[in-house]
Amino acid sequence: MRSVTGRELAEATRQIRRADSIRRVSSLIAWLDASSEEQRRMREIVHFFTDRESRDELGLGQIRDAISDGLFPGTSTLLTRARYLLFVPWCFQLAAGKVDPATAADKFERRLIDELRDSDDFAGLLGLQRGTALKTLPSVVYWTTIRAYGVTRDGVASRDEALEWRSDQAVGDDDTATTTSPWSSTLPAMPEGFPTNLTRGFRLTRDEAGWLRDRILERAPGTLMSHLAEQRPDSASSAPWFDEAALRVTGEPTALLHQARAFSTTMHGAALLYNLLLAEEYEAAGFTSVTGAVDDYRAALLSWEEQAAAARIADWRVDELWNWMAGAAHVHVVPRTRRFVDEWAQLVRSQGLRGTADDADARTFIRERERAHKGSGQARLGNRERLALWQGSSGAGALVFRWPQVRRILIDIHDGLESDA
Repeated sequence: MRSVTGRELAEATRQIRRADSIRRVSSLIAWLDASSEEQRRMREIVHFFTDRESRDELGLGQIRDAISDGLFPGTSTLLTRARYLLFVPWCFQLAAGKVDPATAADKFERRLIDELRDSDDFAGLLGLQRGTALKTLPSVVYWTTIRAYGVTRDGVASRDEALEWRSDQAVGDDDTATTTSPWSSTLPAMPEGFPTNLTRGFRLTRDEAGWLRDRILERAPGTLMSHLAEQRPDSASSAPWFDEAALRVTGEPTALLHQARAFSTTMHGAALLYNLLLAEEYEAAGFTSVTGAVDDYRAALLSWEEQAAAARIADWRVDELWNWMAGAAHVHVVPRTRRFVDEWAQLVRSQGLRGTADDADARTFIRERERAHKGSGQARLGNRERLALWQGSSGAGALVFRWPQVRRILIDIHDGLESDA
């Protein structure tokens, strides 16, 4: 049976991006002639396009991002593969000294797309669908992470600074000034012939993986990120609090992981109830593109009640989250958002995690929150025109604080550390 290349997945990916639910994804890729191993890899690719962090329908983004940064500093939901942290500086190194470094770096980054498409490890390829017409290049997506983990030399703040760096530019005082590059002096050497002949695709060598691991240990000490750089996460874990390696963390990250789970679980109930209300109004308005959503969200809320009980959210001390936000995170939570979280948590405790779907106070509370967050003109509830655009889910997923993306990056590093080359 022949191998499936990245090029053959372009049409499937276009359809996947338009899919209105995960349940449809399998049928969208079924036409590809592939082995079971290739099917596994394709489903992994699907994951990169469908498992992004939930949309911020209820105005929780400020808290979500602060917790994400605390657990996994320097990351984002746009990350896909660890080797991009090396591909980008290598492209910039090739562009250094050219008449127009910015144009040259752009060309090298786009050439990577075609090379990686034809490799045997292309899951997470930026540009799989659009090819060299990709608008947002990897250097833009990864720049914050590149800086956070010391891939650049300290003091190099932007892509433009790295591109404009002169080979004779001095760093240091008059006595110790040296000529250097904008990149870490220990950056692994680019493969021979780069950016062509990338037969390894995104697979890190042992030396590359060790270097990236060391950057994380040095730049994010005492975080869950650094803990997992040394202990391999489970590729199937759905959230960090369900990952055995993550649960072995000690010290300050333990408390933050507890807060993350409590916040995510508590607020997931609000998101599910919001979507149930949307589903009921959608059905009552006579719209038919989405079917069965009312039953689905009622079932999801019943399941959430069991999960919330297991997570003991009734005992959650919300004030501890606010103390962490103001202290370690240095984030001032918008008062209206803080009030929403406090009052929803209190409502959940008072109604005892039973009958959430039909609780009148909870329903009114969620309706009022949407209007307060979006304004009456943008709210879906009570707005037939906006309701007609609903596709069955609006921020209904539980917050997992960039876990799918971070887990993939860390697994890449551990795979490299365990490789033969």
